Amino acid sequence: MKFGTLFAAVLSVSGALASNVIDLTPDNFDEIVGKGKPALVEFFAPWCGHCKNLAPVYEQLADAYAHAKDKVIVAKVDADGAGRPLGQKYGVTGFPTLKWFGPEGGEPEKYDGGRDLEALANFITTKSGVKSSIKPPPPPAYEILDVHTFDEVALTAR
Repeated sequence: MKFGTLFAAVLSVSGALASNVIDLTPDNFDEIVGKGKPALVEFFAPWCGHCKNLAPVYEQLADAYAHAKDKVIVAKVDADGAGRPLGQKYGVTGFPTLKWFGPEGGEPEKYDGGRDLEALANFITTKSGVKSSIKPPPPPAYEILDVHTFDEVALTAR
């Protein structure tokens, strides 16, 4: 019984640690970016408060495109650590910096939009044509009535 509980706990922790965000370094950057798939790359620093605030949203973004890993990449670079040369190469002067790399690489486009999940997903969809798996919000819990529908709705018991 104890083994089963321990096994389940280990599985849940390992599942929580799994990430769809690809970690890029100077060693693997050129093997991944610009190889036929567009990529949104976050250049971050571990000590940066704004980066820490963006991290859960960026994880959700990567999860929203996990079904399309063969079409679009969501990645990050520690530009204050091992990835510092990449940050310098791509002109990163503040954190977090988001850059969009086209499928064939080349000069990236700086992302200056909102840092919420919807804005980031809309940007990727607009640039790549790949739709996210984000579910639209439910319809409002109210109905808009007009002179033609008021009596029917207001006077009918539901």
